[in-house]
Amino acid sequence: MKKISIILCLIITMGLMVSCCCMKTKNAPPPVPQKHEAPKFVSAQPKIVSMDAITFVGMEKSFTFETISEIHMLWMEFMPLEEKIQNQVEPTEVWGVSYDMDYSVQPGEFTYFVGMEVSNTENIPTGMIVHVAPASKYAKFTHYGSLNNLSETYTYIYNVWFPQSGYDMGMEDGLELYGKNFDPQSSKSEMYIFVPIK
Repeated sequence: MKKISIILCLIITMGLMVSCCCMKTKNAPPPVPQKHEAPKFVSAQPKIVSMDAITFVGMEKSFTFETISEIHMLWMEFMPLEEKIQNQVEPTEVWGVSYDMDYSVQPGEFTYFVGMEVSNTENIPTGMIVHVAPASKYAKFTHYGSLNNLSETYTYIYNVWFPQSGYDMGMEDGLELYGKNFDPQSSKSEMYIFVPIK
């Protein structure tokens, strides 16, 4: 995962910022579509997938929408330590996970986690925790190429696709997967966004 390290640390915040701010609460009206076509760097229609619970080992921290720009610091703390995680399911994959969204307080609070999927939770490295993303149905989108356009991908997902999809937003974890097909310096790069649906 070394090719991801510093670049991912600096860019991941942008994607999460949009995803967190666009996630709707149970009582919020759907966003108004502003565009009707998908940008060329995102899959216009996602794959609808059902995923079992996933067990991760990594680090988490609480943020507000005002401190969201500090998320890159969590990535920078995690990346040098990732090789200490034992029982990795796929060493070429790292996950970003957002959960515990609380809109009842201002400016809004949530937890962000960065880590790797593991097959068991023995010998957790010091300073890391276990997080289990619950089983859920997801809309899986692919973002292609540069992450400079990641915010537009999230805008399309939440402001265009969702209102037309017939699905409601699920309350489970939101996931981002950076795997073997991710290379921020390549136009052929792919990363995946899993949006919980119901």
